[in-house]
Amino acid sequence: MLNPKQAIVALDFNSYEEANKLTKYLDPEKFRLKIGKQLFSNEGPFILDKFHKEGFEIFLDLKLHDIPNTVYKALKNIYGHGVWMSNIHLLGGKEMINAAQKARLESNKEAFLIGVTILTSLDETQLKLIGFKDKVPQLVKKLASEAKNALLDGVVCSAQEAKELKKTFGKDFVLVTPGIRINSQKGDQSRVTTLKEAINYGSDYLVLGREISKAKDIPQMIKNIESYII
Repeated sequence: MLNPKQAIVALDFNSYEEANKLTKYLDPEKFRLKIGKQLFSNEGPFILDKFHKEGFEIFLDLKLHDIPNTVYKALKNIYGHGVWMSNIHLLGGKEMINAAQKARLESNKEAFLIGVTILTSLDETQLKLIGFKDKVPQLVKKLASEAKNALLDGVVCSAQEAKELKKTFGKDFVLVTPGIRINSQKGDQSRVTTLKEAINYGSDYLVLGREISKAKDIPQMIKNIESYII
């Protein structure tokens, strides 16, 4: 079963008007929202303020990866809009990670800051092509260790990685899992799993995207997901 607000709905749209065709069916007491580059690049901070006023808590998924000072300033702005959770790419290195943590602590200590390890669209074949020799689990663990050492709240990971990460870094290390499906269709993410499996693996927050937005009957799909909520 899911706790209220454990499910995060990804808004993979170009505008508020398009996103609202989905969010009008969502209860802010049961769901959080994920806003990524697609929607944010078109609407800007307006979209954060708009949904915040409607009662939603927002995970801003920009995967910041830049020089430390740029990431610091960007996160100061982001948390100024009441964002519940934001993220950085851990491949940015220790100085960037520490700068991000500094921005979060100065802006809103209660907000979440998590790290991105390896994108779920990448499998080991693709990683080898760009020069990574370690297998996915080893890479994820190394990068998650950087997040833990910098006192970030947790990481984005696939559900298959969640059990080992919980064992290694403790139950309070927050795990956010994208690519969640009600069934087992992959889409364009290689390391996906079902909602029930993700809960059993130990993922703390589950991100659902096309499973809802591409449903033939969106209200009914949302009701199906709500049936998992305590």
